[in-house]
Amino acid sequence: GATLLQEGEADIFVHIAPATSHVPAHEQSHEDWRRTLDAGLDQRFLQASEFAKQCQARGQGGAILFVGAPEQSAGVDQAAAAGGLGNLTKTLGVEWARDGIRVNSILTHRNDDTVGNLAAYLVSDYAAYVTGAVMGVDEHD
Repeated sequence: GATLLQEGEADIFVHIAPATSHVPAHEQSHEDWRRTLDAGLDQRFLQASEFAKQCQARGQGGAILFVGAPEQSAGVDQAAAAGGLGNLTKTLGVEWARDGIRVNSILTHRNDDTVGNLAAYLVSDYAAYVTGAVMGVDEHD
């Protein structure tokens, strides 16, 4: 889980989804399904909404960045969460743009400077007009 700052004012919110294990669809329980969707979609929405409310109350914009695995990466539960995240990112990006809050996602398996540099760009002032973007960063064979 994540916690918003109790003191001070944050203008950047980054949520990185926890890794989950791959379970074939026919072996997946409803509990497995809900756990993945809760972590990969529900918690992101709830925490981003809380961050957005704080930004709106201050009359200041902000940047929200979700980082997770691509849709085609693993099990059906992760694919559903990633697909939902793409639509959530696009919808919130449009809805909160009028408040100066940008929402973007990076879908990747990588954990290196490439992803770090893209993340730094997306939450920076250089990306002031980038919102609702879902960017994939992966190697292709």
